[in-house]
Amino acid sequence: MRELIKLNKNYKYNLNHELVIHLDPDYVYIPIKKNYNLLVKSKDLVLKEQIIMENNLNKIISPISGIAKEIKMRNISGAEVPCLVIENDFKEKTKIVRKKAKVDCAEALISKLYEYYFKYIASVLETHKINNLVINGIEDEPYIFNNPFILNNYCKEILEMADMIADYFNIHKTIVAIKASDTSNVNKCLSIIGTYPNIKLSLVDDKYLLGNSYFLRENLGLEELDTLVLSAKELLDMYNAIKYDRYITETFITISGPCLEESKVIKVKIGTLFKDIIDENVKITSPNVKYILNGLMTGSECDISDTIVSSSVKGLIVIPDEKCSEEDCNNCGLCYKICPVKVNPKKVMDTGKVSSNCLDCGLCTYMCPNHINLRKYLRGENEE
Repeated sequence: MRELIKLNKNYKYNLNHELVIHLDPDYVYIPIKKNYNLLVKSKDLVLKEQIIMENNLNKIISPISGIAKEIKMRNISGAEVPCLVIENDFKEKTKIVRKKAKVDCAEALISKLYEYYFKYIASVLETHKINNLVINGIEDEPYIFNNPFILNNYCKEILEMADMIADYFNIHKTIVAIKASDTSNVNKCLSIIGTYPNIKLSLVDDKYLLGNSYFLRENLGLEELDTLVLSAKELLDMYNAIKYDRYITETFITISGPCLEESKVIKVKIGTLFKDIIDENVKITSPNVKYILNGLMTGSECDISDTIVSSSVKGLIVIPDEKCSEEDCNNCGLCYKICPVKVNPKKVMDTGKVSSNCLDCGLCTYMCPNHINLRKYLRGENEE
């Protein structure tokens, strides 16, 4: 088993333990993907869950009802892309007919998962014999709290969904994996889990990368081929699809850091502009800050005025805008020693040859005593 470490939290923060709801943005921005056909034009009425883009394999739906406007460039996880702007009419109009068909067997569940775009999960359940199901309630990034919050607020729904999967696919072992330090979820799960005798609670150490499916399986002593790891967020989305025929139009983000009056986990519409979320939901207490998208370990600095929430975004960290000067490498070897997959960052930095094995976990940069941003070399971004 690989040796993992506990991260030190350099910043203090004040976390609001109540989930915040922000589902009424004035506008949403939907990325126009390559090789997709745009099905609406400017001034068209758009309904919630209406298909607005599609190709031969996938469809993209609107998270709100409203009026299609112009195309604007927006930042999606570090890349500027054209987005369709939809102005919210706040009516949540939809033409979707909610189906009442019972999902009462494995075949019906797989069909429903394909219908609601859980294609990878459906294909795994369809083609593999799964003996172990793991509910992942862990977040690796030290200032991101989505999965623990989701598990705490929707524990019953998540356990019910996991129990259904285990029942229909004859899965022998179902485990809820949370950090032993997460006392709130320990107590929450213990208060509910008795209703589901086939689901067990497993407490893991507070070590970085245990939120990664591979390392979590390894820590639990489970084989990769017969184990399915699903996050609390994935199980909640599946529950809403199976029980209520809801497509994914919402997600959860954390906005946290030492420059906020309160750090918060917020439920938002996909496509919402970060600036709108921050203006309405958090108070910034410092005049000079920078915004790190998706966390300090694996994230990158962004401009909140043009960055939107996508389904893969986890949150935003607000920290002081302090410059940390890099020093020349002293050949200490700590970056190689800490790497969980034994990539040599110093060698990559010297040769420019990027390793395909890199997880982009950020541990090498975190460990470097000379403050070298080794991630930029490992990602091939060292060009000036």
